[in-house]
Amino acid sequence: MDRVKVGKLVTEYGKNLYSFCLYTTKDRETADDLYQQTFLTVMEKEDVRIDENPKAYLITVAMNIWKNRIRKILWRKKIVDVSFVEEEELLQIAVGGKSVEEEVVKRQEEANVRREVLNLPEKLRVVILMFYMENMSIEEIASALKIPTGTVKSRMSSAKSALKERLKHGK
Repeated sequence: MDRVKVGKLVTEYGKNLYSFCLYTTKDRETADDLYQQTFLTVMEKEDVRIDENPKAYLITVAMNIWKNRIRKILWRKKIVDVSFVEEEELLQIAVGGKSVEEEVVKRQEEANVRREVLNLPEKLRVVILMFYMENMSIEEIASALKIPTGTVKSRMSSAKSALKERLKHGK
């Protein structure tokens, strides 16, 4: 793919992809690497079909790269649990027309939800991020992760239940 097309993808979808990479990896340096590797991979491919849904395509490429990295790490370390450094604040929240008290409460609630999403197991976290953050359909998520739509729905349900329970009990 030529640089002009990749540049257009970066301009149109770069922010969304980076945000997805950051939430997926839970680490800025790793997110930077994943983001760059995604666009390098896209540049190297010549038969790319990005006309249908470029954002879903980019996220699929990023997820495949991420899965491969995790597999390599697990294989090298021969362990199942990989932990990453969690960042305090992942997103800047814009203040808009609310009282200071309302804004503080809103930010705290959002921080609690983000923290709990980040604490979900990766399989659950990824589907939640793809659905809510990237606005991907169940079918697009299933295609990107190469799993049945029923599995996506099941993981969504499990993630929502876990989040609801954790937020209800303030864990």
